[in-house]
Amino acid sequence: MEEEFVICKVCGFKSQRIYGRHLKSHGLTSEDYKKLYPGEPLYTESDIKNVTINSGKHMKTEKYKRMFSEKIKGEKNPNHKSKTTLEQRQSISPFSDKFKNYSSVEERDNFIKEVSGKRSNSTKLEYWINKGFSEEDANKQLTKRQTTFTLDICIEKYGEEKGKEIYYNRQQRWQKSLTENGNLKCGFSKISQTLFYSILQFYNFEDMKKIYFATKNQEYFICKGKGEFYQYDFVDLPNKKIIEYNGDEYHANPKIYEATDYPHPFRKNITAQEIWDKDVRKRLAAEENGFEILTIWDSEYRRYKDEILEKCKKYLNL
Repeated sequence: MEEEFVICKVCGFKSQRIYGRHLKSHGLTSEDYKKLYPGEPLYTESDIKNVTINSGKHMKTEKYKRMFSEKIKGEKNPNHKSKTTLEQRQSISPFSDKFKNYSSVEERDNFIKEVSGKRSNSTKLEYWINKGFSEEDANKQLTKRQTTFTLDICIEKYGEEKGKEIYYNRQQRWQKSLTENGNLKCGFSKISQTLFYSILQFYNFEDMKKIYFATKNQEYFICKGKGEFYQYDFVDLPNKKIIEYNGDEYHANPKIYEATDYPHPFRKNITAQEIWDKDVRKRLAAEENGFEILTIWDSEYRRYKDEILEKCKKYLNL
């Protein structure tokens, strides 16, 4: 079979590809060559196919992944917020309604729906249960997944004093980001986390490891099977104590609302009675697993912060 090749129009050199180095010997670039000899190929068809098949393979190795990650890490990223405006970043994000490449709103909605369907969150208990783990093993997997940034890891790495400072500073920054622009991104309130961190200060370091709440190490879950599970706001696991921080509207504070009211700001089709019934089932699930529960109402804490903190400390035997 005759070997396939292209011929350099300058000197007659035959090769599967007229390399940049070869053109450079003539004082030319690829663009210069194309202008001088329009339509003349620089590559054979077989060479193009091989390049396409092998393109980017080296970039998928761990070595190049790390190398590339370091090149665009933090402020090195050309799209970092220190170098671009919010509008510029939104224009290149396919999840933004300001993404410049969408031809219609429908195209964006279809893309997000497709991607969301493929995503799963390994920091949620149901993720592991859906993968076939038992409740006990799912909790173990979740705990393992959640240990990437913990108080004990910080102390082990930086020492007790510096480690605590780094950990609590990061939690404060996290809480601030969760309420960015005044809108909660997760199902808990910023002020509840303020109370829980105030309580946490009264625990010994070793005891802190088994305290669970949202911005510390995720909320604690109890699963009843068949997809029914509940998450609790503050859990002292060794002492089997739970504190539920209830928003007055979200949980229909009975001192404010009647059973037939519709207080929930988002789920406007459920009554206060239905909210109470769900909270009763949640309480029973905890009690069946040996837990006690103390309920703190948002309006109560906002008015009497010091008194509520003391109430919680007394309940937790601190």
